[in-house]
Amino acid sequence: GSKKSFLLNKNGVNNSSSNPVDKELDIVRSYTRNSKSLILAGQSPKPAGETLDGFILKAFTKYLGNPNTTYTSVLGDEIKGPDPKKPVMLSLSFGFPHTPVLPPKSFRDRFKSKHYKIPEFSQTELERLPPQLVKLYKNMKTDGMTKEEKLKTIRDYYAFTAYGDALIGEAIEKFKAYNEKTGRPYLIILTVGDHGWHLGEQGISAKFGPWDKSNHGAMVVVDSRGEAFPRNTVYNDFIEYVDISPTILSAAGAEIDSSLDHLDGFDLAEVIKKPKLKRDYVLGELNQIIGDRAYLRTNRFGFSMKVRPKLGKPGETHKPGEDIRWAINASASDVEMALYDLSCDPNERRNVAYEPEYSAIVKRLREKTQDIFLGDGRLEIDWTKENVSFTSDFAPGAHDRSLSIESTKEISCLL
Repeated sequence: GSKKSFLLNKNGVNNSSSNPVDKELDIVRSYTRNSKSLILAGQSPKPAGETLDGFILKAFTKYLGNPNTTYTSVLGDEIKGPDPKKPVMLSLSFGFPHTPVLPPKSFRDRFKSKHYKIPEFSQTELERLPPQLVKLYKNMKTDGMTKEEKLKTIRDYYAFTAYGDALIGEAIEKFKAYNEKTGRPYLIILTVGDHGWHLGEQGISAKFGPWDKSNHGAMVVVDSRGEAFPRNTVYNDFIEYVDISPTILSAAGAEIDSSLDHLDGFDLAEVIKKPKLKRDYVLGELNQIIGDRAYLRTNRFGFSMKVRPKLGKPGETHKPGEDIRWAINASASDVEMALYDLSCDPNERRNVAYEPEYSAIVKRLREKTQDIFLGDGRLEIDWTKENVSFTSDFAPGAHDRSLSIESTKEISCLL
């Protein structure tokens, strides 16, 4: 909460040398956010194991080490340890590699001299972007940084991730040892964040975008018996975070096909075995920084559009369900579409949503996106009031995970 002054050089890049703490820890801050305080690189003032993430591991270790015992946690709370005769579920929500990006010195030093290719970006790309995505760029841009500053943000991000990998490794070994001691099988689900992170792609260091770097993650699932999740199996097709809940519940013995059939996701143990659970697309919706925007991605196309006219949440700028069909009736320009042909533009640098060659594909993707996000059981809630909500269901069944797009093979890449 302390106030600090920031000096910007002529390129708008943060010059933190006047701040003794920033200088000591070699910190690189963002220079576009309102607070200009987001830390994108630097050294943690704490050694490995003594950071916030380190204390999460300490809390986890202490819990497993006190079975059937009431003990004092690392935060001073009285907690009862696990019952070895009962199943246990634990969630370790490490913060890394979220901002502030501050890897401990021992890890940072390992990456200081590594050379990484800085992602390519040209401001001419903005000419094809709709206003909503240009706004995101302006709020998150880092393309004005020096080459050295850009390298620091990349090196320190990877150093922070490496530190996190080490903590995860320790946690997994401790959990496996606990289950071996208690004679219990186990399931471990490791997800790489709830989002991805741009390290200069699209000219930003951020999330919140409809691009691949913002929403592409990875998951590792380990089954101690190797039955539900056979060892050395790699699945490269689409999955979504909504799959985590049914996967856990199914592993615990719940019948997700009956009493829990309202869940949106699949049991991943079934996904890797049954072709009928295959998805033609994945989807998501954003409502931070630039307002509401939905995206739908197939193996070849990355599509996104504005689905609500107001740049706020229900209860802030509009009532739940207000003008729910706005996007359907709006012009192509008003819904601010973006389309990337990933077959020739995997780095998503040229928006072709308004190119005539792609008009039929855009029409199909727009219709599918609108029906799913606006008409297939959409629930909007006014979080400022009690029990005020709206459900829209004018296109039931639109989200069937199936999407056929005709004549895509005939389209040549526009580069």
